[in-house]
Amino acid sequence: MRFGRTLVSCIGLTVMLLSGELWLIGDLTAQGSRIVFSHLGFDNFEIYVMDADGGNRANLSNHPVDDEDPDWSPDGTKIAFVSRRTGEYQIYVMDADGNNQIKLTDGPRKKEDPDWSPDSQKIAFTVWAGIGHIEVMDADGENRVEFEDESMQPSWSPDGQRIAFVSWRDMGNEIYVIGADGQGLERLTHDLAGKWNPSFSPDGQRIAYWGEEAGFSHIYVVGTDGKNRVRLTHNEENHWGPAWSPDGRSIAYASSNDGFPLGAKIHLMTADGKYIKQLSNVHDGIDHQPDFSPVGLAVSPTSNRTTIWGRLKIGALSLR
Repeated sequence: MRFGRTLVSCIGLTVMLLSGELWLIGDLTAQGSRIVFSHLGFDNFEIYVMDADGGNRANLSNHPVDDEDPDWSPDGTKIAFVSRRTGEYQIYVMDADGNNQIKLTDGPRKKEDPDWSPDSQKIAFTVWAGIGHIEVMDADGENRVEFEDESMQPSWSPDGQRIAFVSWRDMGNEIYVIGADGQGLERLTHDLAGKWNPSFSPDGQRIAYWGEEAGFSHIYVVGTDGKNRVRLTHNEENHWGPAWSPDGRSIAYASSNDGFPLGAKIHLMTADGKYIKQLSNVHDGIDHQPDFSPVGLAVSPTSNRTTIWGRLKIGALSLR
């Protein structure tokens, strides 16, 4: 009888976990979403891709010179990235399978942080010329225009109406938002601590970023009105480079307990920070700068559908 009660308790715990947010990771995998990221092996950074559960790692860039900072186009067909194949870091683009790698930018100045517009027609990026500024160009590299000065790390809103970015114009790295027409500048953060890599949530209501606190870097989210800031990571490790899943219910990021960025591995957590799974498990090197492929969602974000595949994936989660 005691065994029976224990069994019932275990089943009750399983049902409780499955009815919560944990199921989303398995469901995301079942939908076929993948994660592109930068991997440093023995010699140089390469662009890799893996399934949303960390399986099926593959090298996409396959080049002896550093390739970093990948960003998947919203239509799923292309990946923008940064490479210094010609001596200076430039913006490149390739097909989602790694074919047709093409250089989009030229010139002596370093370019980085490519971010696609939601219609996959334009790319915003950072240009370093003593001080950084953001430029925007067509997806084929044509029609480059300077968009915002004293700024870096652009992130387009899902409706294409706004761009979030980092600027040091007010005595510290802070998160700002501005209209895609260059109007309506708003400052969202105000504590003068370093902040980087803003990323709009798929519903356009929140921005994830990473910032410094008590000697470590942590992942935060804040409303697009600057309110309701929440710190999602809490252990004494370094966490950076947040990227939202297509359904907005999880965030991929890099984490390391060896100092930034040594030993970094890709992790996935629920958007409230409660549940965490380590996705990459390389013993040497660095995995960071994750970004999700877009997927066609079969259910709405508020659905509680659970699949057998999702249950199997949930069993691999580590809770912190």
